[in-house]
Amino acid sequence: MENSFQSINDSDRIWVYQAERSLSSEEVNIIQHSGNEFVATWATHGKPLRAEVIVLHQLFVIVVLDERQALASGCSIDKSLGWISVLGTQLHINFTDRMQVAWMDETKNIHAAPLPEFEALAERGELEADTLVFNNLVFNGREIKNNWLIPAKESWHNRYFPISLEN
Repeated sequence: MENSFQSINDSDRIWVYQAERSLSSEEVNIIQHSGNEFVATWATHGKPLRAEVIVLHQLFVIVVLDERQALASGCSIDKSLGWISVLGTQLHINFTDRMQVAWMDETKNIHAAPLPEFEALAERGELEADTLVFNNLVFNGREIKNNWLIPAKESWHNRYFPISLEN
């Protein structure tokens, strides 16, 4: 995963969109091509934005913006959300459902499920507080490198695990 982040600066603005299911190789190619076309014309108040789209684990679409050149405005952020929404409609994939949770098991396989299913797995003890979850709320390059894949007990997911009474 670190190799995918080599081009990301700590100060880059990040948006993580998670698909509701695993993407096929063909869909990844379509997303990458569409993403390249989008960022080639993405601008804020007429000023071009330097950005890239990265698809990881056949599940995540990550938009990376180099804000050292220009900051995204509300309108430019809306355009990126419009792009991912249209792309999702074309591919019949929801990329904006924040109620989807992804995690990595001990064999490094990635799983995704709706939040109620994740909660049920945690309640049954099939997932533990040390389960690595993807925190798609990361904001910048530093956070995606250091806090994107973290133990559930260190994320907002911690509410689905029993509180340990150990000190």
